[in-house]
Amino acid sequence: MPGPFETLCISEILAVILDALQDDKKSLYHMSCCCRAFADPALDILWRSMHSFSPFASLIPQSASFVTDAQTGDRDILKYRCNSLGDWKTFDKYAARVRSLHVGEHNNDNADVIEHRNYYTRLTVLRGQDGFHPFPKLRSLAYILSGPIAPQAKPFPPSLRSLTLICHNTLDCDPIELVLDRAVADAPHIEELHITGLMRTKQVLHSTPRLHFGHIGSVDLSKAYIRAPELAALCTLLSQAPISDLKIHLQDRLNMNWQTIPPMFPALKHLDVRGSMFSAILFLSRLAATHLHTLVFQPDGQPSSVTSVYDYLMLILAERLGKSLKSFEFHVKEPRPHARDSDLIKSILQGLKPLAEAGLQSMRLFLHLNSTMSVQFPPEVRSMLEPCAWPSLNQFYFATKGVALE
Repeated sequence: MPGPFETLCISEILAVILDALQDDKKSLYHMSCCCRAFADPALDILWRSMHSFSPFASLIPQSASFVTDAQTGDRDILKYRCNSLGDWKTFDKYAARVRSLHVGEHNNDNADVIEHRNYYTRLTVLRGQDGFHPFPKLRSLAYILSGPIAPQAKPFPPSLRSLTLICHNTLDCDPIELVLDRAVADAPHIEELHITGLMRTKQVLHSTPRLHFGHIGSVDLSKAYIRAPELAALCTLLSQAPISDLKIHLQDRLNMNWQTIPPMFPALKHLDVRGSMFSAILFLSRLAATHLHTLVFQPDGQPSSVTSVYDYLMLILAERLGKSLKSFEFHVKEPRPHARDSDLIKSILQGLKPLAEAGLQSMRLFLHLNSTMSVQFPPEVRSMLEPCAWPSLNQFYFATKGVALE
């Protein structure tokens, strides 16, 4: 029978232990120092996910130290010639372990964070001259858009599968279409795309878009501030991709001609849409998806005629999605009704009936009420919340802030 130490040398057992320590940087460091057998596996876990570029600044060789100089320009970088790959041995040893890198965080305007983004971009120019990417095995990248990307830079390595673009909307920032074009050209196997912050657009699209999103299946725009021009551009460009999972937050009263946008997102299967009810209804009316099976809808705003808006919404959902939709989660937040507003609550529940009868299997309804006391619904509303009122559903869940019935 092997002793305790020999047991730890079994790679499968050691991997389980190190995975459990992935959030304990101090323990991983001690493991890497205790013996040679543990060093590489522990360092692989320790450097696998990096939430800052700072540790790499000190690993840049002395001959390329100008990369961290704020006065360095593109011409200075292009003059650099590496005399020996050995100069980069230490940097490459650690950079090759990185699978996830956050160059910066959203809502962080710290000058150091922006500068670290510049270090990273300069490095891609520097190493690109020798045919290398500084992080050759990178799978996930969070990248700040705070200025133009140099033509020589290649911030998106071919190994990339998940990309987060953090937009700061500076005047010289590249339009989102150009950035996406670069990302897809350099990293054609991206599967997940996240965009946060306030982006810029060219305002005018080419008649024949250049982008080809062959593998992007998941897009998260829930933390992006999307104005009308950006929404038109993104919907037109991203609808080329086989996107099956989309999260989006829509602003109120987007001033755009929806009819000029081609039918959107034909491959969509899961949609999480939040924000303005008015904009969301227009967005849903342009969907081309025929296999959408899950919808999470969290509208807000205060339309002038609540009942008519809900009726129109349910009509669109039943007509366009009734045949495919299997799961529906609906949050009613604004305008926030009182428990005694039985007409509005009944209208919402009655409007859901055609959708439920069209083939829906699961429905979750969240109603936010203006009530600080326990909620007491009128009898006619309570009867609509009984299981027997929804015979076609496998699951019906209803909740308010004060009560949950299932």
